[in-house]
Amino acid sequence: MLPRSLALVATLCLLAAVRASAAAPATQSLFDGRTLAGWTGNLQSWRVEDGAITGEIPAGQRLAKNEFLYWQGEVADFDLTVEFRLSGDASANSGIQFRAQKLPDGHAAGYQADLDQGATWLGRIYDEHGRKLLVERGDRVAIAPDGRRWSEKFGEPADYAALFRPAPAWNTYRLHASGPHVELWINGTRVAVLDDHQSDAADYHGLLALQLHSGPGPVKVQFRNLQLTPLGRTQLPPPAAAPVAAAELTVDPKIGTTRRNGDPPLRRNAGVDDLTRLHASPILWHLRDNPAKPTAVANTAAQKVVAGLKLVHGFQAELIAAEPDLHQPVAFAFDDRGRIWVAEAFCYPNKQPEGKGRDNLLILEDRDGDGTFETRKVFATGLNLVSGLEVGFGGVWVGAAPHLLFIPDKNGDDIPDGPPQVLLDGWGWQDTHETLNSFTWGVDGWLYGCHGVFTHSLVGKPGTPDAQRQKIRAGVWRYHPVRHEFEVFAHGGSNQWGLDFNAVGHLFMTHCRSYWGGGGTTYVLRNGHYWNQANNDYAPWISNRGPDFAPDLRNYLLASARYDSGEGGAGKPGTTAVYGGHSHVGTMIYLGDNWPDTYRDHLFTHNLHGHQINHQVNLRTGSAYETFHAGYDVLFAPDATYLPVDLQYGPDGAVYAIDWSDIQHCHNPRDEIWDRTNGRLYRVSWASTFKPARVHLSARTDQELAALHTHQSEWHVRTARRLLQERAAQRPLQPDALAALRRQADDRSAEVTTQLRALWTLHVCNALDVARLEAALGHSSEIVRGWAVQLGTDNPRQLALSAETLTRLATRDASSHVRLAVAAATPALPLADRWPVGAALAAHAEDAADRYLPKMIWFALAPTVAANLPRALDLAERTPLPTLADSLRWFVARTAEGREQIAARLNQLPLDAATRAVRIFAFSLESEAGLKMPAAWPAAAQRLAGAGETTRAALEQLSALFGDKSVLAPVRARLADKATPLPERRRALDLLRRAGDTESTALLVSLLDDRELRSAVIPLLGISADTARAAEGLIARFGTFNAADKNAALAAFTSKPALALPLLRAVETGVFDKKALTALHARQLRNLRHADVTRALERVWGKTSESSADAKATIARLRDVYRNAPVWSYELEAGRKVYERLCTACHAMGGGSSAGKLGPDLSGTWRNGLDYFLENIVDPNAVVGTAFELQIITKRDGTVVSGMIDKETDTALVVRTVTDTVNVPKTEIKERQKTPMSLMPPGLLEALPEREVVELLKFLTTEPR
Repeated sequence: MLPRSLALVATLCLLAAVRASAAAPATQSLFDGRTLAGWTGNLQSWRVEDGAITGEIPAGQRLAKNEFLYWQGEVADFDLTVEFRLSGDASANSGIQFRAQKLPDGHAAGYQADLDQGATWLGRIYDEHGRKLLVERGDRVAIAPDGRRWSEKFGEPADYAALFRPAPAWNTYRLHASGPHVELWINGTRVAVLDDHQSDAADYHGLLALQLHSGPGPVKVQFRNLQLTPLGRTQLPPPAAAPVAAAELTVDPKIGTTRRNGDPPLRRNAGVDDLTRLHASPILWHLRDNPAKPTAVANTAAQKVVAGLKLVHGFQAELIAAEPDLHQPVAFAFDDRGRIWVAEAFCYPNKQPEGKGRDNLLILEDRDGDGTFETRKVFATGLNLVSGLEVGFGGVWVGAAPHLLFIPDKNGDDIPDGPPQVLLDGWGWQDTHETLNSFTWGVDGWLYGCHGVFTHSLVGKPGTPDAQRQKIRAGVWRYHPVRHEFEVFAHGGSNQWGLDFNAVGHLFMTHCRSYWGGGGTTYVLRNGHYWNQANNDYAPWISNRGPDFAPDLRNYLLASARYDSGEGGAGKPGTTAVYGGHSHVGTMIYLGDNWPDTYRDHLFTHNLHGHQINHQVNLRTGSAYETFHAGYDVLFAPDATYLPVDLQYGPDGAVYAIDWSDIQHCHNPRDEIWDRTNGRLYRVSWASTFKPARVHLSARTDQELAALHTHQSEWHVRTARRLLQERAAQRPLQPDALAALRRQADDRSAEVTTQLRALWTLHVCNALDVARLEAALGHSSEIVRGWAVQLGTDNPRQLALSAETLTRLATRDASSHVRLAVAAATPALPLADRWPVGAALAAHAEDAADRYLPKMIWFALAPTVAANLPRALDLAERTPLPTLADSLRWFVARTAEGREQIAARLNQLPLDAATRAVRIFAFSLESEAGLKMPAAWPAAAQRLAGAGETTRAALEQLSALFGDKSVLAPVRARLADKATPLPERRRALDLLRRAGDTESTALLVSLLDDRELRSAVIPLLGISADTARAAEGLIARFGTFNAADKNAALAAFTSKPALALPLLRAVETGVFDKKALTALHARQLRNLRHADVTRALERVWGKTSESSADAKATIARLRDVYRNAPVWSYELEAGRKVYERLCTACHAMGGGSSAGKLGPDLSGTWRNGLDYFLENIVDPNAVVGTAFELQIITKRDGTVVSGMIDKETDTALVVRTVTDTVNVPKTEIKERQKTPMSLMPPGLLEALPEREVVELLKFLTTEPR
């Protein structure tokens, strides 16, 4: 069986997308099905038979040499699909030569896509030049200019044998070549990938030929339906110079490396690993020096960075702006005149006090059209924590948490018409590097943006009650500029910062990689629920984990990129992967008109730690996409300060990028570590065709803007669409313009992208009539039909498509892509209308393995399940989609009525279905305890009792949860039996815990001596009915416990009076060490509110009191501050410094001569958690041990000494104060007052900046290393 990650459907989009403006590269048939016209070769070996090119060797014969049939043409960058079949001897062998050279003897030298009957050669890439085997199937190989090789395995070679279909069946071979990048696909599965940069051997163009291997016979190979799509011609770069020490480019491993986990360092230099990335990384080998001449920007440092950039041969990079004209660029946008608006973020990383904002909006303009952007204006100042920017609709759209702002400038004089208007508020800024960002106009007329995972927002128009606001953590949101409506488009993700739409309007975002998501790019579906980096705070119907037998019950969507981007995660700046690192910033899908067509519709994103622009391809897979790395990146910056934030193509087709420029790469809330003195703007263009563009689209007529919809550059199309949308919101559009758009939309002979562009614009201008929409539903293109569904449901308040129409599409449309569009649109329907659509979608067995559809159907139906329990279970029984059925049963089981119905159906389902259902039932309730037994449960349990071990475990768990004590006896027996495997004993303990078992005390006490089980046993003793035996066992063994188990035992003692009293008696009698009790335990004992416990506590500890309302409010506020902060970004060392400044005078942590002695030793107190520290620091006088009560000594001379009594003799007191130890003779004492007060003053935390509060609490609650 093939690895799941390789199983792709046969219908795939091209790696290089078509031009949007003119006809797509023509796909040509290389064989007429009847003759060998257009082919040359030895016709004794080749003929046409059964409509196929046929080569044959009879049994018992051999050829003198391999024979080749040459196509009379040349290939460079191309996509070729060929149907083939092969039969005969087991050694039968053939191949397809490409980019080859014909030698004098007729032999083809060059690349070969190998071909046999699946045993060994099929899918390999071979070089007839003499390099021989280049790529084994299942491998990705990159070859450096000097011939060094790097490989990465994505499948086992033997697994690919199953791809071959023996004759008379036909197979499909697909070859894709784009510059150095080559991919082979067999029957829809990718089998080999090559990136060949070897200067003296790589071929970027040449001949195409079919091979008949010399034998022995019998061999018969046939080819038909040879379809070639030319994709242009990449020029072979000049040979690279051999790496020399003086030219080697190094990057510190803290910033980014190229080696994989476990690999040795590539180079050692003075004992420090400095990795030569340019010459070591297989996706950077091909890059060359930047050929561009310096621009007129007078900044030597910035020019040096640009001059050092490494690019694909043919590109150039230029400096467009730098300090002092530009600082801290965080976002930018082009207006309709081609001017560049830039947001300068001086406030980051901290929001400033009200009225103290320091962020600016600039306008950079190239007035004379020479490409130099010599004019600079300041449009707005005094903004606070700007993170997003876009222009349009008579003003500027600005993200500045907690606000989405609009700054009007209706007359376009570059002077704001008034103060910023607050459109939305409630945006959080707990983590300021992931607030609302990446503003971009969607093809559907909405303003789109991103939002990160560690910021909590409750968004609405000013004055909206919380209950009517929309919650967003990680996600993608959108705002309609005309209807002024806000919605969360999709939930989930990580610290996403980058959005763009591909040629057919599908949305992609880039983000940090996380374990659950795979790579750093995600195809974003409307109403999708994706993994998030925190793996919590999902919708109620999302499970953040799945059992081993049903892993898809982790039922959120994953990233479309599944290749590993490199080591990463919270606070890890480095990487050990070739792609550069885990952090991706900015998203651009190139659809301009300057870069070569081979890059069109490819996705580019800044790899922050790798200092490179990653190059990706989004391939259609099933109903949606999978994202692959394209094999080679386009830019690398050896300068460690290169810190790009965003990239976009402009009206000239070149790509512009803003550079934050700082040695500090990862988010950190400390203001002082950031360099605010610089900032850069670059332009990357294809040098031979670049020309500056002078545009002023707002001066165009409606008809001229409509005509721009056939422009090659999507920038011109999208800008024209936005302007038409603005005008349509104010006045009727010119009839000729609408007529032109309708002709484009209706022209079935035009490219699909051209028709889509017109449909989108008609939609945003409220000119897409129902008849045209319905016609689009019958379009031959699944992409157009899918868009008709989305546009027809874009406004839930005014649906253009009925539930009946969606149900018909869900039932009848043969395209999984259209069914995915229907699933994404279903949440727009009223709840009552969703079931027929969802049920129709759920009937397609062919979608069972699709990555998206079963889960999207679930997201649509889940909010309706509670009101439709029988319907949900009916669907679970009927649907051929296991992922959907499991989610339905899992969610139904979470309500009491649902459990009743599931139990009843377990008696009716076929046995195999019932056994899976009961395991899902048990998984759903694995965190529950003490549930009411469903009426039908006993019968169901009896029916399934003999169904196997895994089912028995589920039945036992459920029966115990439902209060059936009879099942606990065998559980106790397994626990007691030391021969039982440890994992099973652990499960038994957990089941006893969840069942609230109170009859195992003697067994549990005996297990306190078992180090493997002790930690799990202690909490169970806390709920034991035999409290006397439990307390006795815990007290007797407490001294043998480790620190964690001691904490657990004290938690048990302080959980109820029956255990607390034996503990306090043991303290009084000296059997139990009083020092083990902390203020945390004293508070817990006080909170039992039991008179006998309180009296005993006062005898052994001292007086305790309730915190005031003000103190409780402060504790709650600071708890929220800490829990909502991105704690990973706060430095432990900074927290240590706050601790040393405030605490070491009084407290010890781990002893030492410098440790303070006025307060309790804090060693090990990190285990007590956040509340322990908040309660004791905010309200230090609420709980004070007798040893730490403040004593006030008034001497006869009026001097007052306050502190703790360290020692007392018959004649003197030794008093520890904050600053000293004082010896006070008793003869000098006038008055001695003992107060139930702590020496620690209240208000310590309140006096600190919030940043220092978080740093200190992180230090105090983190286990020392």
